Amino acid sequence: MKRIQRLASNGAARLQRGVSMLFSLIAVVVLTLGAVALVRTVDTGALVLGNLGFKQDALAAGSVATESAITWLQANVGPTLDAENQALGYYHTSRAALDPTGRTVATAAASLVLVDWDSNDCAVPGRNDRPTVCLKAAAAIKVGGGNVSRYVITRLCEIVPGSDPPLKDCAQPVTASTKTSSQRGSISYSASKHFSDKTAGTYYRIVTRTVGVRGTVAYAETLVHF
Repeated sequence: MKRIQRLASNGAARLQRGVSMLFSLIAVVVLTLGAVALVRTVDTGALVLGNLGFKQDALAAGSVATESAITWLQANVGPTLDAENQALGYYHTSRAALDPTGRTVATAAASLVLVDWDSNDCAVPGRNDRPTVCLKAAAAIKVGGGNVSRYVITRLCEIVPGSDPPLKDCAQPVTASTKTSSQRGSISYSASKHFSDKTAGTYYRIVTRTVGVRGTVAYAETLVHF
């Protein structure tokens, strides 16, 4: 009888050790999966932060191209801006349907106004069957840090059809003024305020595209007037 009890006890002990080993293995697997998930989460977070940093760097670098465009406009204010200069990325009329990114979905009958950022005649995949107006961009500007920027300028003017000489209708800024000179410079509930006539100067739209490291692309748009 004692021998039978001893054998039963040994069998129960071995069974307990087997169950403990099973739970230990399950715990090890769970901990391993948790560690792998944590590592992947950290790697993904670092990758996202890195891409965001590259994006911000490319966006900041685009200001150099914007400043170059403004400098060129300031140096050529006058009759020079009445004619297009495609080699320098300047267009003397507005392009309302301009799509700098080339991602706008247009109908088959609508013309796409794209920018030749990559010097490939606006060869955008999937758009070759659509009528396209291709604007040339200015020469590439190496900003530094692996960033390269280009810009295109459009003057916000429309040529009046049939006019001789050609007349242009341009978007111009307006200034606020009061009815009397004594009220200028202040606003109150008792004094009405209205917009005056257009002031001298024409709006110019500057669109920049900056390509940075890891294929980062950033677009920026600036409106200026002279």
